[in-house]
Amino acid sequence: MKTKNTKLKGAVVLLLTVAMALSAVSVTANTPLTASHSIAGTPANPTHTTRALLWDNGAYTLNALSSQFDTAYPFESQVADDFQFTTAQNVGEVIFYGLFWNGDPIPGPLDFNIMFYNDCGNGSGPTGYGMNPPTSTAILNEFHAGVPPTDNGDGSYTYDVVLNSALPAAANTKYWLMVQWKGDFPPQWGWCVSYDQNLHDCMQGFPFLGYNYWTDPGQGDVAFQLYSGGGTDTTPPVTTIDLNGTLVGSVYVSDVQVTLTATDDMSGVNYTMVKIDTGTFNKYMGKFTVSADGSHTISYYSVDNQGNVETTQTATFTIQHPISIVIKGGIGVTATITNNGNASANVTWNIALSGGLILVGGSRDGTQTIGAGLSYKAKDFVFGFGKTTITATANGVTATKSAMVLLIFVI
Repeated sequence: MKTKNTKLKGAVVLLLTVAMALSAVSVTANTPLTASHSIAGTPANPTHTTRALLWDNGAYTLNALSSQFDTAYPFESQVADDFQFTTAQNVGEVIFYGLFWNGDPIPGPLDFNIMFYNDCGNGSGPTGYGMNPPTSTAILNEFHAGVPPTDNGDGSYTYDVVLNSALPAAANTKYWLMVQWKGDFPPQWGWCVSYDQNLHDCMQGFPFLGYNYWTDPGQGDVAFQLYSGGGTDTTPPVTTIDLNGTLVGSVYVSDVQVTLTATDDMSGVNYTMVKIDTGTFNKYMGKFTVSADGSHTISYYSVDNQGNVETTQTATFTIQHPISIVIKGGIGVTATITNNGNASANVTWNIALSGGLILVGGSRDGTQTIGAGLSYKAKDFVFGFGKTTITATANGVTATKSAMVLLIFVI
């Protein structure tokens, strides 16, 4: 929980740094890009290639307008931009662009509020004019958790959201789309300003800074695309697994990094569950590493925002490091180095102790040729007292162990 002083300090930083929110100058780039980023009718993150592009509000820039729901201070800002079709359409998917400033970016999945408003009546803004959040006047209000980003490589990110319920948009009728990150400052998130301008300028509300809903920031439009869609989501998500390591034949001779990626055709992925070997299922929080030698099975599945559950999938692989190390105590330290490979190996090894009062020994190294499938015991005689950490390395493989040194004994 933030202390009062932390809040005050953060509030000062926020006031100083977001005072420019209506001028849309992003801290991440003081000068807008000069090259176009137009997607030319193709989504930058083409999750749903069968959906028809209904509206393209233009290419993004590296300027942004704050649109954030913060529960820590608290404060709220909203940015909305308008669109209009010549024929009736069902809007089922939104692609938009954003970036962070006033703190480190959050590249992982984000939570967003997606709202659609009717026009206020004169084409100049959404409904809900005033200093109070206009959320209650929204004609469609959805919360989407865990929206995965696509890193555009320039400080901005692309986000792709499939609506739980399609928006039935009438012909020749103006609507306003609002996208808002639900997350606490720092950092600050903003919706990227567009190079193009369609219909009316985007509108912003930021009561924390004294700007009512809705105020024209004078920056033109924000960047987004709308796609067709509709219907009820009855299809579970699809999760794919990526195993990253050094593979020789059918065996990994290194640690294996595991990454899971889930997609859903309509309502979006809510969460992914994962289990390693005979352990228990836990919510997947990001890529992880499996290091132990032997056969491993990763079990995983995802659940979408409509509660559709994917059938559990599995991936099995084997790790066998060419060199493995086992540290043991006793009189001094022994590091048993095993060559798990199919040929003799010249091994350079080292044993080092850190911590405690080591009067004799504590660091030793050497070289040894170890035959295929054989082991070598590297030893270090020590004399001292206290808690210590033993680190043994051999040809880049490292093992550590905590121990207690009592005279010549290592426990």
